[in-house]
Amino acid sequence: MPAEYVAEISAKLEDPEGLEKLYRQALQKGEGSLFAKAIGELYSANPQNLLLAAWHYRLREETTAGAALGRLPYHWLYAVLLAIPCGFVFWGISDYRLVARQQIPLFLLYWAPICAAFILLYLFLLHRQFLSRFVLLMVALALASSWVYFADFLIKKEIFWKQYLNLGAIHLIPLSWAALGLYVLKGQDDVESRFAFLAKSLEALVMGGLMGIVLGIFIAISFGLFHTFFFSLPEPIERIFFMGLAGCIPVLAVASIYEPMRRLREQNFAGLFRFVTLLLRLFIIPSILVLIAYIALIPFNFMRPFFNREALIAYNAMLFAVVGLLLWTVPVRGEEISEGLNRWLRRGRLVLVILAIIISLYAFSAIIYRTRWDGLTPNRLTVIGWNILNTALLAILLWRESRAGEEWATAAHKTFAQAMPFYAGWSLLLLLALPLIFIGG
Repeated sequence: MPAEYVAEISAKLEDPEGLEKLYRQALQKGEGSLFAKAIGELYSANPQNLLLAAWHYRLREETTAGAALGRLPYHWLYAVLLAIPCGFVFWGISDYRLVARQQIPLFLLYWAPICAAFILLYLFLLHRQFLSRFVLLMVALALASSWVYFADFLIKKEIFWKQYLNLGAIHLIPLSWAALGLYVLKGQDDVESRFAFLAKSLEALVMGGLMGIVLGIFIAISFGLFHTFFFSLPEPIERIFFMGLAGCIPVLAVASIYEPMRRLREQNFAGLFRFVTLLLRLFIIPSILVLIAYIALIPFNFMRPFFNREALIAYNAMLFAVVGLLLWTVPVRGEEISEGLNRWLRRGRLVLVILAIIISLYAFSAIIYRTRWDGLTPNRLTVIGWNILNTALLAILLWRESRAGEEWATAAHKTFAQAMPFYAGWSLLLLLALPLIFIGG
């Protein structure tokens, strides 16, 4: 907090070297702005102090430069040079003949690790540090991707290995995201930095979606013009438009929202992210009404998810949607919302969490019943694990936010930051263990 830095700076006004060290420590913690605020307060109270005056004008210039230099021009050059080969890889792997065991296209299986690999390379070129971690993460992505393909052959029962391939395609996504987090969070692995990474992940996802929409409109217009002359492009050329250009989006989306010259805690969350979170907050009340309607209908359709697979899938999909809504309606910084909105947002979230826990326990009882009735499958084991994780997260979130009062956002930051390793770990455990659990059967 600024008050803490005010006291520490005041104690070092006769020690210029110590003050410089304190500033460097603040930068390492991502608290450079707090240090600058403290200097500003002290300078306003003691304008005659030459050391404070020097620091005041120094930090004012650095802040102005930092606002303009969140990134440098050559950062965009790296992004473009890496986006193009990423697009070519997308184009090559999207060939309809490339199918894993005649079950799932290789593109659907490997698009996430491919994106993560190129984004990791982009981040490494920007920061030029943590070489050993970068290499380790790239190797880990390659090994995980290879394991999903080859370990599938350990499972002999057709329905089980088909389920595993589909699960592999899904769970390579959070693992790829975790690889990016492990690199970016090196040296700044505190609660607020972790939550800032989660916030930037949403912003990158939305930015990529917007780019995809613009690309789709461009392709639709372009192909419409060609079709007016009854001219059709060869399939490989069409894939350049569809998949090749789409493959350029991931790196460009990250480059457009991530400022490498700022630490995660000092990133800008005022633009697209604030708009998206505002939009998501508007969905809290409709979500509460939908969940109340779900719960009201349960007595009249109580056994439906116990025997209907689609109903059970819908319940668990809802659970992930609620967790995502709870995650991305938390303000990154406390000053982003007014005191009144802060209070009502907390109340709405608590109601939403309680309703979600009720439905989660109901869905959990249904999946346990189906497992006892029809045996354990890769899908059921996966759903049981995710259900336990999500329910535990919701319960901890309810307990912490209800006790935190006006500081509920800090409690939410801590809860989601601590949950990240468990979500990534469960994804990895599933990929590694499922072929061994169902080997030969």
